[in-house]
Amino acid sequence: MPLSDHEQELLAQMERALASEDPRFASAFRNPKIRRGVPKNTGLALVSIFTGIAILIAGVATSIPALGIVGFVAIVAGTTMIVSAPRKSAGVAGNLKGKASSTKSGFMEGLEGRWERRQDNQ
Repeated sequence: MPLSDHEQELLAQMERALASEDPRFASAFRNPKIRRGVPKNTGLALVSIFTGIAILIAGVATSIPALGIVGFVAIVAGTTMIVSAPRKSAGVAGNLKGKASSTKSGFMEGLEGRWERRQDNQ
């Protein structure tokens, strides 16, 4: 559902206020360069997962439990390598948490004032 002209104007006004209050935070949304880090050993992790699946299937087909366990461990190891990779955006998340704990800004006070006026008019 598209926004009305009034809603678009309010959104633009909020964006301008955000950009003036915290330009660094606002630029993070304009420049989507912050992405999850891709681990350098993704290829190795994927090979481990697919090899583990093949070993697990071979263990089930041949009724050798030790082979199935080795395959399962390989799958878990590959998945762990992908999931536990360090993320590039961790520093930005830490900076945003510090901003959230700061005192109430003029922007928020303005929004609260508008909300109260709106409630009084009804």
